[in-house]
Parts: sequence; structure tokens; C-alpha cells
Amino acid sequence: MHPIKHIRALLFTVMLGMPTLAIAQAGDVAELKRGLEAIASGNYAEALAILKPMADQGNAFTQFTIGQLAESGSGIPKNPREAARWYKLAADAGQTDAMTNLGFLYEQGRGVPQDYVEALRLYTMAADAGNPVAQTNLGTSYVEGRVVKQDYAQAAAWFRKAAAQGDPQAQFNLARMYDSGRGVAKNPEEAFKLYRDAAKTGLPAAQLNLGVAYAEGKGVSKDPVEAHRWFNLAAGSAEDDGTRANAERNRDLIAKLMTPEEVVKAQTLAREWKPTVPESAATSKKQGAPKLPDKGAQ
Repeated sequence: MHPIKHIRALLFTVMLGMPTLAIAQAGDVAELKRGLEAIASGNYAEALAILKPMADQGNAFTQFTIGQLAESGSGIPKNPREAARWYKLAADAGQTDAMTNLGFLYEQGRGVPQDYVEALRLYTMAADAGNPVAQTNLGTSYVEGRVVKQDYAQAAAWFRKAAAQGDPQAQFNLARMYDSGRGVAKNPEEAFKLYRDAAKTGLPAAQLNLGVAYAEGKGVSKDPVEAHRWFNLAAGSAEDDGTRANAERNRDLIAKLMTPEEVVKAQTLAREWKPTVPESAATSKKQGAPKLPDKGAQ
């Protein structure tokens, strides 16, 4: 079973895909793009030379970015306390990704004292402002019942808001709720659609569960070729041992029920597959799933 973990905004490479409006709101568009491109190419010295003066002058987006550099140790010494300082400056100016990352640090007790109440406050502020990562974190808080009273219906409501913005982890979380009937009525078809959307972005847990849906005919017609494909993809990309082992086991089991030609077709589909990146998910990253009633393959 996938453990509950909260999430935070993604680092640098995905920033280059952020909407033009969001870049424009950060100030000097040309300079900011140049700084982000330097980060993407690994030239952190050039990036800092461009972005640090903007951050020192109060630009909230670049403050958030410098905080990420400090947290990851990219171009400057790894320092969660310094990261928290930059995130706080940006959060105080209303930058919702910074609120989310700062909340994550408070939850983890890195760079700041561990404080679940403060983490929840920051998640709530950012979620109310429409940040999908914060919305997913807030939903997870309701699943856990940490600080707030456990409330699956509220969790589903927040996951739904984030999922509607293309957030893969929220899509996966909500799919599991439709699978289990926690917070929503059981709906295998809706679960399948959400697993599919999240799987297409490359989320291994969603790929695994999508394979299960195709293998068992849950919310979709049985299709061993598609099941094998998604099990294979999950097995190749999963970082945690449990997801990888389940995907490998399921792939090998269903292969025994397939013809050699079907296996070859599934393997070809897996090799040709490329992930999609939802436009609205440009600043979010998932690190875990809520602890909900398990599917057989998880």
C-alpha cells in the first residue's frame, strides 16, 4: 500500500513549461526565462547571477526559486533553513507555491520547527487561492485526520479541485476513493478514467492500477494487452519496491494468459509510450498517495 505523504512544488525543469501569464506576473519576463533556462541547463552560477538580484528586490517568484535552489543544494550549499527563509518571503507576498513548499518544510520539521498546524494553515491559504499542490495536500490532511478531523468527503472535494486542474496525484487519490467508496459513491468507471489520466503523465502507482483495471475489467472492458503494457511501464519507472514488485508480478502473471503475439504487441506499446504533461500541472509534483482501502494490486 502506498503511504500517505504530502507534496510540494516541483523544481526547475518543469518551470520552463509554466504558463506565460505566470511568468509575466513574476516581473522581467526575458530575464526570468533566461534564469530558468540556466537552471534547466545546470548552469546554476549564471542562474543565481540573474535571479538573486531580482529576489533581493522583492520578486516573489524568484524568491521561491532561490528557496528551491537552497533546499536542493543546486548551485549553493544545501540549507533547508535558508530555503524556508526564502519561501517565507515569497509566501508573505502571496506566492502560493512558496506557501506549499514552506508548509511541507513545517510538516517535515526541516529548516523550521515541526508544526503541523502551521503546515495546515499554509496549505489552506494556498489551496483557497487555487494551488493544486496545496489542494492535494489539504485533501491528504483530511484523509489522515491530522490537525483537522478525518473527513473523506472533504478530502475528495479537495482532490477533485486539484484533479480538475490536471494534477496527477490528485487524480490518483480521487480514483482510489472511487474504488473504495470512501468520501464518494463507488464508481469503477470514474476510477478508471482518473487512473488513466494520471497514468498518462507517468505516475507509476496509477499505471499499476490502470493495469489492474484492464486485467480485471473494472470500469473498462478486459484487455490483457493494455494491462501488460501498463504493468510493464509501472515496473520500469516505479521508485518504491512495493509498486515495482507488484507491477512485475502482475505483468508476469497476465503474460501467461496471453499469446506470444499479444505479449510482443504489449511490449511494443510500452516502448513507444511517451508521458504527457498537463498544462495546469506545470508547478506540481507528487510524492505519495493517501492511505485508503487497497486494491488487490497495490
